[in-house]
Amino acid sequence: MLDKQEQKTVRILLVDDHALIRRGMKGQFALEPGFTVVGEAGDGPQAVELAAELQPDVVLMDIDLPAMNGITATQQIKSDRSSIRILALSAFDDDTQVIGMLAAGADGYCLKTIEWEQLIAVIQLILQGGAYLDPQIAQKVARMLKPTLTSSETSTPELVPQTILSNREREILKLIAKGYSNQEIAEELYLSLGTIKSYVRMILNKLSVDDRVQAAALAVREGLI
Repeated sequence: MLDKQEQKTVRILLVDDHALIRRGMKGQFALEPGFTVVGEAGDGPQAVELAAELQPDVVLMDIDLPAMNGITATQQIKSDRSSIRILALSAFDDDTQVIGMLAAGADGYCLKTIEWEQLIAVIQLILQGGAYLDPQIAQKVARMLKPTLTSSETSTPELVPQTILSNREREILKLIAKGYSNQEIAEELYLSLGTIKSYVRMILNKLSVDDRVQAAALAVREGLI
């Protein structure tokens, strides 16, 4: 339990594009001693704005949001005020979203199937500086972060992403790890979709990985993001 937190109200910002979900969670928190919902956001930009204005203790962050996804919103909130705890609360365990949220600085990742009592316990945990991953998510992360190079390949330390990737390829890799699609990367960098696809293929070949998720995991492990 939180000895210090018992003496004050934990301030929650709810971020979800479904008003019905926000209403339900707000009602639940109203019945929970020591918690209060100070704000609600239905999209990414609003989440960033309200986090700066209200400075909540915890943000419950959905990922699939309009205008700006939860990964980008998390990164912006954390860069502005790192003390705000952010808990991803998603209906999906998509690999790229998991890596993107963790890379953006989320303090935990829960699925929306979590029991209410467990959610409260997770919030208390991250308020104490801990981190939490849903067991399904933890297994995924463990698999994704397994070394992708063989023992013979690891004997050549010069072949790390920082040196074998060009600046443009590293830039694209960072966006991949943030959960951007090829189309979103193309729009972000003002390049054609075909050019981005070519870059992605080259990145996968250079890193000796099979897909974007493995590339994102390697980027996290090597400290590129």
